[in-house]
Amino acid sequence: MSHHDKLIAAFETYQSENEKFHGKGIKASAVRARKALQEIAGSCKERRKEIAAEKEVLEGRPKGEDMSQDAARHAHIRK
Repeated sequence: MSHHDKLIAAFETYQSENEKFHGKGIKASAVRARKALQEIAGSCKERRKEIAAEKEVLEGRPKGEDMSQDAARHAHIRK
């Protein structure tokens, strides 16, 4: 399963469990909703990495190559 699919599934779980918690007052659903949110956070980080790597491939250059001096300086400062 891709990170994109994991994000979608975790969000659907979150929505369902959050509704059970707020709508019906089921306390156990709060735990499951928080777990889904944690999974979303992890999948978001991994998906961001995948997107960056895909973008670099499309641009045909490795990260950091062919940058202007100004862009390179800002990239170095952010690290």
